[in-house]
Amino acid sequence: MTTITETALNWSVAGDRQAPHGLDEVLLLLNKARLSIPAEYRSTAEIDFEPYFDCAGDSYPQIRITYERPATEQEAATLVASERAHWGDQLNQARSRVDYCLAQIDGLGEGRA
Repeated sequence: MTTITETALNWSVAGDRQAPHGLDEVLLLLNKARLSIPAEYRSTAEIDFEPYFDCAGDSYPQIRITYERPATEQEAATLVASERAHWGDQLNQARSRVDYCLAQIDGLGEGRA
C-alpha cells in the first residue's frame, strides 16, 4: 500500500506561521495540530525541530508536524504514472547513451592506426 506524508502544521519563517515562544502557546498549538490529524493516523504523527539560520546568523525555530496516511486510489495512480514516466525517461536516456557509445566504437574501426 502506498502512503502519503501529510504536513499537519509547519511553524517556520517560510511556513504557515512563525513558531511561538511562550510555552502555553506552544502547547496549545501542538494540541490543535494533533487534533487536526484524523484519529486513525495520529499514531504515525512525527514532530521535527530544526533551527533556521538567516544570512545575519540569527536563528529561528522551525517546527514541522507530519503524519502518514494511505494514498487514495487517484493519488496511487498518479504516483505510479509519475514513476513510470520517470523510469521511461531514464531508459530513453540510457538508450541514447548506448547508441552514442556504439557510434563512437564504430568510428574507431578495427583499432588500426
